[in-house]
This record gives sequence, structure tokens and C-alpha cells, in this order.
Amino acid sequence: MQFISIKQNFLWPGIICLVIFLWIKKMRGLALVLATALAVSIADFLGATLKELIARDRPCHVLSHIKGIANCSNSFSFPSNHAINSFTFATIITRAYKNFALILYILALLIGYSRVYLGVHYPTDVLSGALCGILIGYMGYKYFYLKILGLFINKFPTLTNHELAETKISNH
Repeated sequence: MQFISIKQNFLWPGIICLVIFLWIKKMRGLALVLATALAVSIADFLGATLKELIARDRPCHVLSHIKGIANCSNSFSFPSNHAINSFTFATIITRAYKNFALILYILALLIGYSRVYLGVHYPTDVLSGALCGILIGYMGYKYFYLKILGLFINKFPTLTNHELAETKISNH
């Protein structure tokens, strides 16, 4: 369970997927990458800000029987930034590419579960993070991705017909 909670374990697979995605999807892919980066950055900032405002201690600081299962951060518990970030990512990507929904939401659920399993979050921390992430991901799709994509289409009219046709289909 600790493997799925460590962000660095996803670095190289993520870079490889990113390069392949951008190579295949070109401008539409770049619009989604930019919108996703912006939405996840906002989600991460919101989660960190809420942690400081709410100041809920982590279970590994409060419950003695779970100390030592995983490294217990000195930051607060509520909400789970892992959950906010993974659900933001899953939501914005699956709004644009519905075929990825099952795998991305299963991965987001596993990440959230691992945080509870390792004793660094309460279930409500993960649930609230997931709900916030879904909301931010949806807004990121609607207000960032579609706007960036429209800007790219207007500024770079040399997009291939395939990209334009694919965009029209997914936006309706």
C-alpha cells in the first residue's frame, strides 16, 4: 500500500505517458495537459490551505496503535491532498477522454484507500478530498480545458481536421 502513496513512483511512468499523449494528441493534448496542471495546482493549494485552517491532527499522531506503519507527516490531516489531487486529475482527464474513467478512478480510489490504510488520514479526509477533487476537476475541464482549447483553435487554425472533428464530438 505504501507504493501507491509515494508520488515519486509515478514520475517516470507519468513522463512516458505524457510524451506519448502529446505526440498522439498534439494541440488538444497540450490544452488538456495545461488545464490539468492548472487545476491540480489549484486543488493542491486549496487542500494545503484547508489543512492549515482546519488543523486536524493525523491519526498517526493521535492513535498510538498505528504509529510506525508509514512516515507520518507533520502537516495536518483534513483534507487529503493525495485524494484531492488524484480525483482532480481523474475527473478532468475523463471529462475529455471518457474511456480512461475506469482506470483513473480506480487508481484515485486506491490512492485514497492507501492513505487511510497507512494511518495518515481518516476516511473523512479522503472522502472530502475526493469530493473537492471531483468538483475542481469538473470546473477545470469546463473553465480551463475548453477555454484553452478554443484559444488554440483560434490562434492555431492549422490544427488537423482530425483534431477539430475529435474536439467537436467530445464537447457535445
